[in-house]
Amino acid sequence: MSQVLVFNHHSLPFDSQSSARAAIPEFIRVTLHCRGYGYNLMLLDESMDPNWFQVQLAPSYAWRNWYDEAVSDSNLREVVQAFRSLQTRQPLLTEVDLKKIGYCREVGLKGESAGLSALLASHFYNSFLISLPSSEKWMNSELQAWVLNIDENEDDFSETEVSLGNIFSYESLVFHKGALENRRTEQLATGKELWSKRREFFDSLEFIDDFGAQLRTWGHRADILSKVRETLLCMNDFARRWKAGEFTDYQHEHLATCGLSAKVSGESPSVNNDPRKRKEREFWLPKGVKVNCQNHVTLPDGYRLHFYPESSEKTIYVAYLGAHLPL
Repeated sequence: MSQVLVFNHHSLPFDSQSSARAAIPEFIRVTLHCRGYGYNLMLLDESMDPNWFQVQLAPSYAWRNWYDEAVSDSNLREVVQAFRSLQTRQPLLTEVDLKKIGYCREVGLKGESAGLSALLASHFYNSFLISLPSSEKWMNSELQAWVLNIDENEDDFSETEVSLGNIFSYESLVFHKGALENRRTEQLATGKELWSKRREFFDSLEFIDDFGAQLRTWGHRADILSKVRETLLCMNDFARRWKAGEFTDYQHEHLATCGLSAKVSGESPSVNNDPRKRKEREFWLPKGVKVNCQNHVTLPDGYRLHFYPESSEKTIYVAYLGAHLPL
């Protein structure tokens, strides 16, 4: 299970309410940004309230207190929405996981004697910790840790040192950007994987017509598929930010802002005004409306990806992937 974040509950509580209050918005925005890399699920220790509200952020200050303050602050509207959408799972390690470990492994911070369950889960899943910057020891993008393995008879042991990826701020997210992108690429290496994992990586897009069949049966050049992956990821980023209010409308330039390097354009008047040519670019939305998906991304070797931005829903419908439609 590599596409999970492990919440580092050991990084709580803060010393003061003001420190906790200042840190929570960035924490939530960072977790939201991680979804763009496919990290839609966060593991929680079973001792934590799965709804977060009873978790103590600081003395006499629980997550519920922060939430009650935030809902009345217009500047935190997007943060509150993101908080409500956090997807979690408990416990950190299932019984099956513990059997694989053998109940005889501990992981702790270098220089400290106690093993920590969140660090054990991060090491076991080879995933990232996500921490709150409550103290200096949790404000490192890589945590140096020891791993202690004890044999079943407890008469022999071995200790090794490891480095655990730790995300605690935007700065640390940038530090891990390369690793996050590489892991995402490994998850989306084929057209079939792009389609089967669309809910993980493209949760803000809608796919219509036979787009899934076009991906599942992909047998064309790898560089085209790579550009398709980039396009869908950038579109998903835009759609998510559109819904969050960062963009007020759809414009081709916004996709470039979200990292798309390919050319994006609509069709010429000669195509849109020709009923036969226009029909080739018309697709049915799930709500029963036929729309002109003239907007398209230019891909290598003459391929095109056609889509339709729906303003009222603030989403993008992806309709067609294939050779250039007839002119």
